[in-house]
Amino acid sequence: MLIVTVEVVFAEDIIEGAREAFRIMDEETAKEPGCLKYVSSVDVNDPKIVRIYEMWNSMESLKPHFETPQMADFQRALSQFPTASMEAKVYEIGSELPFPNQAPSDNRQQIHGK
Repeated sequence: MLIVTVEVVFAEDIIEGAREAFRIMDEETAKEPGCLKYVSSVDVNDPKIVRIYEMWNSMESLKPHFETPQMADFQRALSQFPTASMEAKVYEIGSELPFPNQAPSDNRQQIHGK
């Protein structure tokens, strides 16, 4: 399994102007073969930062993603917004571990002890 993380720092707060492009990208990419999860989010402390979190079955599943029509549309839509930086990383994951504060019989992830 692959985990992909992307962090884009825009030169200004663009989310209202780009929200629809992110929504479409999230929705369409989630339908791609081998995509287990694809979500975008805005940093709650700095609205110029957008993060994309992805889970893919394999590199063979991920590679065609960059040639899809929605990727071309997404890149075209975002090209109007200047970026300060962008970082993208791909991690190959061997196994999933239990969450540290999760009881062995509890299948729900606990957040802040709740």
